[in-house]
This record gives sequence, structure tokens and C-alpha cells, in this order.
Amino acid sequence: MVKTLCKGILVILPITLFLGFVSCTKKAAVQTAPPAPNSILALKNALSDTTKRHITPGETGKNNSQLITLVGSDPAGPQLVIDPTLAGRVMGASFDGENGENLFWVNKSILDGSYFSANPPSWNAGGLRTWLSPEDLFFLPEDKDAKKWFVPAELDPAPYTVVSQNQSEVTLQLKTNIKSNVGRTYAVSLTRKVALVPLFKDSAGTALPKDIKYLGIDLSHSMENLSDEVIGKDMPYVCLWSLLQTNPSGTMLIPLAEKADPKTAYREYFNPLGPDRIAIENNIISVKIDGKYRSKIGVNAKAAGPGIAFLKDEGNGQGVLFVQLFPVDPKGIYVDKPWGKKSSYGDVIEMYNDDGNMGGFTEVECHSPAKKLAKGESMAHEIHLHIFKGPIAELQKIGSVLLSCDISKAKYF
Repeated sequence: MVKTLCKGILVILPITLFLGFVSCTKKAAVQTAPPAPNSILALKNALSDTTKRHITPGETGKNNSQLITLVGSDPAGPQLVIDPTLAGRVMGASFDGENGENLFWVNKSILDGSYFSANPPSWNAGGLRTWLSPEDLFFLPEDKDAKKWFVPAELDPAPYTVVSQNQSEVTLQLKTNIKSNVGRTYAVSLTRKVALVPLFKDSAGTALPKDIKYLGIDLSHSMENLSDEVIGKDMPYVCLWSLLQTNPSGTMLIPLAEKADPKTAYREYFNPLGPDRIAIENNIISVKIDGKYRSKIGVNAKAAGPGIAFLKDEGNGQGVLFVQLFPVDPKGIYVDKPWGKKSSYGDVIEMYNDDGNMGGFTEVECHSPAKKLAKGESMAHEIHLHIFKGPIAELQKIGSVLLSCDISKAKYF
């Protein structure tokens, strides 16, 4: 019996191990792989992890704590991710649904969860956001010491409230009081309307080549004065300011108006730019973007063309082209300027190249003209952001049409 029992064990044991192996194999087969680190899905997972966040649902109004995804008719196609709690930012954009690569720069601490350890979190989340300018009115203390630069928490990352929403469009709003360094507090309502444009359309109805991917964003942001004081009379003028953070490397392209003088069209804000980093050819300003050298330029409204573009070089003749178009008023009042320097005018177009200390991103920026606003009056600015991916030669043709100049003749770094 001992032998029989031993034989039984010897026979049964391998079968048990085999069945266990089969069971584990079946379980492994249904397990899904983790999302790619820079995918929209990874971003959604990180932003939806409420265990790491200090934001309280409904903190400033109803329905402001849910992550928003905008999609077109094809869920595997263009997609946007918006976080109302992070100043209503567009945090992610993808050509290929949630498994696609995020086209925007996002702070790495967002993805590992450490970003939310601070309360309130830092302003530097990434994506596409709205600020108010001039910067040296709201972001510097009374002594205008640039070493004390900060971002007012009442502006960013102040949580927005969702006003309305459908599959491809959302409207968000923030009512806030923002202190300036001249003894005035701006009581304002900021509204952001973001719409996904999944298909490219231009005035000529031109179809894109088959090897080009496209995603568009229509952004309209506005500001209403809620104060009894008149902005532009009792208080200094302000402008709406749009900032897009994205990844290097490549070339920023800023076409100038036809009769603009290149020598006076732009000015430097921070470190000087030599010929290895900036050039003007065929009336187009080109700036090297690498995320390794802190620099910024501003272009005045009289010299500015119809927009600004960034061509990200991905190697092997492939790239991603960002084209940002918006109305420019050559006679308008613009107020942003280099910190601590007197100036009789402000800039309408700006770009920034980080040196790595804040994450190594680049920024595509534009301003609205300022308006005199009594209580209850408002101003708005509309921005059209076109994003394309494909062969660089094709991208240059498309960008040339949108910007009304031949960007293939610009200098590329």
C-alpha cells in the first residue's frame, strides 16, 4: 500500500502542478500591459488617482472634479484630456485615442503622483492654460524682484467649474480675486471654451495627404470684470494670455508682417540669443528649441504676422507641426514686457525655451489686446491650434498655407 500510495502521489503531483501552470498561463493571457508612460491612458490614470490629490469635489462649484475627455466620432482617433481642477487646462492631446502619445509636455511628477503632495499643487502641470498679463503686475512682488517670481494660486492651479459639456466641447469658468503688486485686486470671471476639431478644414477645402495625421483645438477664453473699479482706468490694463507647453526639440517659427523691420520686431527677455540660436530669413524669425537654454522673445503687434508655429523634429524626416493662429490688432493695447524694464508697448506673440530647471519644455504663447472694462463688461480672444504629424516636407507645405508665407525658406536648427 505504501508503494501504491507513493505511486499515487507521484502521479497526482505532476498533474496538479500542470493544472496550476495552465491556470496561471490563462490568467497571464488576459492581463493587460501597462499603458505607455507618455500615453493619454497613463495621463488619465495619474490624474484620476484621487488618493494622491488634495482637491475636494465641488470645492468651487458643482461638477468641477471630474476629468474630461473630448472625442470625435472615432474613439480611437483624436482626443483631448482636460482637468478642471488644474486651472481648466488641456492636459493631453492625442491623434490616436487614449493609447496614443500625448502631444503636450506634462510634468513628470504628475505621472508618478508626487505632484499632488503639495497643497496647493505647483502651477507647472503642463498642457494648454490661460493666464493674465502683464507678468510683472501679477507674478512679482511689490519690489519687482525677479528672484521672488511666483504664480498666484488664485489664478493657477485654481479649480474651474464646468458650465456645459458635450462629446467634443466643454466650457469652464473661474471666479477669483487676483492681487496685483500695485495695491489693486482684480475680481474677475475667467471662462474657457475648448472644442476638439478632429478633421482639418481650411477655406479652400483642401484635403490632407494620407500620410498626415491631424488634431485641432478651438479655444475661446474671456474675462469679465466683477469689480466696481474700471480696468484700464482705475486699475492697469490686463490681457488674456494663452500658453501651450510642449516637448523639444525643433524650431520655433514666427512670421513677420510684410513691412516689419526685423531689427525692431522682437526683443529678448532673458539670456541673449546668438546666431546659433536665432535667425531671421525671408521675414521669418527662427529660434532653436532644445530645452537646454533659458530664453524668451516677444514680438510686438505692429510686426507680428498671423500666428506662431513650432516644428518638432522627430528624426528620419518626420515631425510634428504646431500652428497657432489668432487675431492680431496692430493698433491694439498689449501690456506684457520684460520684467522691470520700462516699455511703451507690449508684445502679442511670445515663445519660451526652458533650460531644464523647470522640466525642459518649450512654450508657444499669445496675448489678446486689452480693453477698458467697467463692471459686468468682458473681453475675449479666440485661438485656433492646428497640430499635424508626418513628413517634414509635407508639414512645411501645410504650415505655409496656414501662415501665408513659405516656411520651407526659414532657417531650421
